[in-house]
Amino acid sequence: MIKKLSLLLLLIIVLLSLSLINYQSKGDLSFPKLNTNNFFSPIIHTKNIIKDFFNLKEENEKLKRQLIEIILQQKSYSALIEENKRLKELLGLKERTKNIITIANVISKGSNKFIKTIWIDKGSNHGIKKDYPVITHNGLIGKVISVNANNSEVILITDPNFSVAVRIDRTRVEGILSGKGNNCVLKYIPLEEEVLTGDRIVTSGLDEIFPEGLLVGAVKSIDKKKGLFQVIEVIPLQPENKIEEVAVIKKE
Repeated sequence: MIKKLSLLLLLIIVLLSLSLINYQSKGDLSFPKLNTNNFFSPIIHTKNIIKDFFNLKEENEKLKRQLIEIILQQKSYSALIEENKRLKELLGLKERTKNIITIANVISKGSNKFIKTIWIDKGSNHGIKKDYPVITHNGLIGKVISVNANNSEVILITDPNFSVAVRIDRTRVEGILSGKGNNCVLKYIPLEEEVLTGDRIVTSGLDEIFPEGLLVGAVKSIDKKKGLFQVIEVIPLQPENKIEEVAVIKKE
C-alpha cells in the first residue's frame, strides 16, 4: 500500500511539472488526463475476491447444516424401522406365548456397578411381580428382582448372581447356567456327555421359575480338562447392548 501511494505521489509531481512546462511554453496551464481506473482496479478486484470468499464460506456452512439435517432424518427413519420390526416380533411372540404379562421399554441401566441390571417402564400396576422372567424375541435375558408401581429392575443372565435350570436342546442333558460377566457358563455337565460348539441351550423348567423351552444361548467353547465336569462357555442369544424392548412373562 505504501509503495502504491509513493507511485501516486511521484505521478502527481510529474504531471505538475509537465503542466508548468506547458504553461511556460504556451501560456496555457492544463493537466494531462489521468486514468485512475488502471490504478484502483487491482484494489477493487481484491475486494471482490474477498467478498466472494465470504459468500462461498457462508454457502458451504449452510450446505453442511442441510446435509447434517438429512443424515439425522435418515438415522431417525432407520431407527423407527428397526423399532417397528422389534415390536412386531414381540407382538408375534405375545400371540404365540399366552403367559406374557406385558411388553415394556428399557429406560436405563442399573446404577449398581456390582450387579448387571436394567430398568423397564412397567411395574406392579401392569401386573409385574418379583421373579417374573423377562425375554425378547431372541430369548431369555433375565428376571425381575424389584418392582415399583410403574417400573421394575431386571437382573441379566450374564450377572454372576443369576442362575437358571437349562438343558442342551440337542441331547436333552440338563445343567445349570450362570452368568460370568460378559457371557455365561453351563455347569454340571459330566465329562462323558457330548457337547458341541453351537449347541443351543434352552430352559428346562425344573427351577419352577422359568417356563420350559425358552432359548437362552449357544455353546461357544468346551473344556474337559478341569475337574469332574465340563467347563462350557455359553453366549446369550440376545446381545446386552441391543436390549430395547422386552416382554415380561409369568413364572412357571
